[in-house]
Amino acid sequence: MYKFLISIICTLLFVCSAFAKENTFVSVSPSLTEVMYALGAQDLLKAVSTQCSFPEEVKKKPVIGDYFYINGEMLLDIKPDYILAPDSAEFMVNKYRHFGVKPLCLKYPDIEAVYNNIMTLGKLTNKEAKAQELVRDIKNKIKEARSLNKNPNKKILYVISMQPFMTIGGKSFISDIIEKSGNHSVTKEIDTFYPAISLEYAINQKPDIIVLDYYCFSEGEIEKLFPNSQIITMTKDESDIIDRPATRIYQSVEFFAKL
Repeated sequence: MYKFLISIICTLLFVCSAFAKENTFVSVSPSLTEVMYALGAQDLLKAVSTQCSFPEEVKKKPVIGDYFYINGEMLLDIKPDYILAPDSAEFMVNKYRHFGVKPLCLKYPDIEAVYNNIMTLGKLTNKEAKAQELVRDIKNKIKEARSLNKNPNKKILYVISMQPFMTIGGKSFISDIIEKSGNHSVTKEIDTFYPAISLEYAINQKPDIIVLDYYCFSEGEIEKLFPNSQIITMTKDESDIIDRPATRIYQSVEFFAKL
């Protein structure tokens, strides 16, 4: 009798889980969109942003806007359980709580936070085993990427824009990427995310290498200001990978390790 009752309970639990409602999502975060695809949870992703471009098949998804503007009518029509957004957009997307849509604004100050974000989405999509596999794989690939740095401890200045002169601070995940590559960000000691700094400050750091974001169109000007530094301008693909803290973050580490 006892075994029979246990069997009935197990059957009921299985049936309940089989018919449990799956969470659905829309995303205005290219990084979190990439994670959803890496988890194999893309079918739960009902719409994406104008910036979501990887993997290629994401371009077939309906577009709901970006984290500056979201098509409210479309959102209410889809009525997802969650809206995925960067933490910088939290104030803007919080208003959709009134419509029963939960904002999920994940932070990523360093690589460890990226692992946590993958695990969070893994739980919400019932892909925990896949999330654990992804994290293990990324950690191993980051170790491999670090080993590619045959001339470590290079001083790197990462430039986002010239006017104003913006870079990365210690709270930016890109600083952690540079450190994991075996090199050093000369602005890591600035305790913020993306500070504007003076040219004098930047010059005094005497960087070995200056990396220009793809959208920073000032290579000629930089060469005049830093005649003794190697100047590297990223391609659009390189910039997209480095600016997006997702499952390809090991490629970002590899980029800086190979400099």
